[in-house]
Amino acid sequence: MQHSEQPRIELKHAHYAMDSMRDAETLNEFEEGWKEFLRRIERTWNKMQSHYGKSPKWTGWQSKYESLRKKDQLLSYLVNARGAEEHTVDAVVSTNPGGITIDPAEGNFMHIESLSLNNGVLKVKSPQKLKIDFISAAIELLPVVNRGRRYEVPKEHLGQAINPQDVSSVAKAAFAFYESALADAEKFFVK
Repeated sequence: MQHSEQPRIELKHAHYAMDSMRDAETLNEFEEGWKEFLRRIERTWNKMQSHYGKSPKWTGWQSKYESLRKKDQLLSYLVNARGAEEHTVDAVVSTNPGGITIDPAEGNFMHIESLSLNNGVLKVKSPQKLKIDFISAAIELLPVVNRGRRYEVPKEHLGQAINPQDVSSVAKAAFAFYESALADAEKFFVK
């Protein structure tokens, strides 16, 4: 069977989407990068199927990967998040704008004499010690419903724990899987 560049092109576009997530200056840009990643990573599989599926050996070869795409938490989630993004009006991510929490370092009572925020600098005057936490703005994956079935946010991939709050690392794990699957297909089918 001849080589096809089309699956590799889609995989490259999925990588560009990951780059756009990494370089995003706003949450909106990050979210668009994630949605583009969902589209492109699924198109990588579809292009593989379209080209290599012409071989009579495809059904046997792809069964391992298709099984993982259905059973693995991350892969199944991505397939269905892309489906929900394309075919429903439901959100696949939420935006957490971040913020600041101020609590007493000891006890339950807190007294603040003054508080100001000027050009990103927080000034707090209090006669007691305070615990101040800054919560970073972030995009969070949401459970998705696709074709009437709910898919929870994945917490593992190929038997290993993943951090679903780190959307970029979720994308990297999925990219590595599809990059490996494509290399395997090229090795198996291209003579």
